[in-house]
Amino acid sequence: MAHEAVIGLECHIQLRTRSKMFCACPVGYGVAPNSGVCPVCLGLPGALPRANRAAVEAGLRLGLALGCEVHERSVFARKNYFYPDMPKGYQITQYDAPLCTGGSLPVAGPGGTRSYALERLHLEEDTGRSLHPERPGDRPVSRLDFDRAGVPLAELVTAPVFREPAECAAFLAGLRRLVRWLGVSDGDMEKGQLRCDANVSL
Repeated sequence: MAHEAVIGLECHIQLRTRSKMFCACPVGYGVAPNSGVCPVCLGLPGALPRANRAAVEAGLRLGLALGCEVHERSVFARKNYFYPDMPKGYQITQYDAPLCTGGSLPVAGPGGTRSYALERLHLEEDTGRSLHPERPGDRPVSRLDFDRAGVPLAELVTAPVFREPAECAAFLAGLRRLVRWLGVSDGDMEKGQLRCDANVSL
């Protein structure tokens, strides 16, 4: 029996900013765990978030480069769900009023250049990191590092236009080149600055 794959991608791009999405804590990599946190990114009572202008400008620059429709009004909302490394118990993201919609990313391949349609581009904050035991002799407990919690992300959602894994790989390589060329992200996958969830139907 033959199967046809239909694939859509959700790409998370860490934006190149000095501070987090909703507070003044520095964005760093490889620093001491839990050394770059404050009441805002930890979601402590009474803390008030304020959007990072540089992150919004980076999202706009990416949206314009992708030919998206940039909306005059976009809204941040709470996405409530439990995850151990999300200190607030919710994520601040955009849902029904995103920063940008539509657009496409043209990618050169063996058969020529193909444009892949996009659904939306919105801004949100990242979660922290869970560090689990990986080898014999590790501590038998999981640890949490909240330094990454609140780091600004642009989430790029494609239409379900991919049919082969090779197409997805080519798209992600093209997206990485674009965000680096624009200067909106370093796109270092080994540092978690460009991540992807694949939604696959057969």
